[in-house]
Amino acid sequence: MKKSKSTLQRFIVVLLSLAGIAVCVTSIFWRIDNYISFRSFIVVGIYYCLVFYYGIYGYKIPHGNLVRYLMLILAAYNVFNVAVSIYRWYKLPWVVLVAGNLAAMFIAYMAGRLNKFKKNIIVAVFVTALLLVECFWYVKIPGVEISLLYYLDRSLPVFMWLTIMSIYFFRYKEHTEAGLTEKP
Repeated sequence: MKKSKSTLQRFIVVLLSLAGIAVCVTSIFWRIDNYISFRSFIVVGIYYCLVFYYGIYGYKIPHGNLVRYLMLILAAYNVFNVAVSIYRWYKLPWVVLVAGNLAAMFIAYMAGRLNKFKKNIIVAVFVTALLLVECFWYVKIPGVEISLLYYLDRSLPVFMWLTIMSIYFFRYKEHTEAGLTEKP
């Protein structure tokens, strides 16, 4: 039973990662069509490589901080996206700005307290809600056609968050057990 549960969890992590990569590739093409820089996607590519590594093998390494680093990368990426959006389009709704910055703040907060597993469930749900508000709050951008691809581009942090939460919640027990079995 335990082996099939682990296989299902691994499948979910891989599926979410592949969905995130598909959204990332689609977003790159959308950004090229709309003459928007896609340099930040290098960070997204590195992020997903590390997610694959941790979700499949890295959780077995005791005292690793990869989940913490991935969360901090996501927080920085989210702040960067908000800052670039302000610079590029000047007027964004205050709801989008507040939701994006609060999400980044709570992601970094959660990265600092990964050992509080049950309390982090509440923080994770709150961050998910903030990221969804940031993603789907209507923003009219001059010169950019609002389409499904536009919303996929804006939903990239949501996919990144869901993948990191899946590896955190699915692999928490195995990671702590790896730390307990390590010999000093």
